[in-house]
Amino acid sequence: MERKSEFIEWEGVKLHVSIQGEGETVLLLHGGYSNLAVWDEVAELLAQQYRVIRFDQRGYGQSSPPAGPFSYYEDIKKLLDWYQITETSIIGSSFGGAAAIDFTLQFPQYVKKLILVAPSIHGLKYPFRMTWAGILDYLRVKRFGIEKASEVFMSKAFWSYLIPKDEQKRQLFRRLYISNEVFYTSSPSLQKPLQPFALQRLAELEAPTLVIEADRDHPFNKQACDLLHQRVKGAAKFVIPNSGHYPHLEHPSQVSSVALQFLQST
Repeated sequence: MERKSEFIEWEGVKLHVSIQGEGETVLLLHGGYSNLAVWDEVAELLAQQYRVIRFDQRGYGQSSPPAGPFSYYEDIKKLLDWYQITETSIIGSSFGGAAAIDFTLQFPQYVKKLILVAPSIHGLKYPFRMTWAGILDYLRVKRFGIEKASEVFMSKAFWSYLIPKDEQKRQLFRRLYISNEVFYTSSPSLQKPLQPFALQRLAELEAPTLVIEADRDHPFNKQACDLLHQRVKGAAKFVIPNSGHYPHLEHPSQVSSVALQFLQST
């Protein structure tokens, strides 16, 4: 499947974008410790029936780091307007799911269907241990460099919910981690979510929504899936067995099959 890779730029912000396939648009949003490449296998399968667009979110992969306060959901709007897209389905993973929720609340007219893969929700506070582990990782990269930090990250028991068990997938995840050195060049606090927080507004979501939960994910992430399933009217939930936080990396065929069934349903 032919794939086009390019950069779009506005006001000093540069985003790395990948486009493949034809038809209705499906936008893929990656999560933390990854970039657009985490979707490679899923994008290839979806692109047989859709135009699939994905991009390195600001501060990830080959996109530029934030130079000041910004919002991921506003970056999504800029990208869609750049390509003159007025309607899309969105598949968002982890914090990409939170960005998708914020975008759908702020610009509901753009969103046809919403698939949230082990998503976070702005307003649902991260557990202290998860926040502290993230801070330690950030400091470790700054002090020892990305290669050494990746070795430590992969060995930490806390991150076992996120790291694939399959050795080939583990190495792929490590390469994704290493390719995000740009993330550690700016402050994560520059990102500003939609206000009021989405957690208090989930009942406002009107787009047909599917929540994909990973069965060996962190309990906090499973809680987010349950809240979405409970509070978003008509939301469906599907659990991917034997999967950590990134089922689209570990089980791309199954995630693609579930996503296609939902996208094609009436």
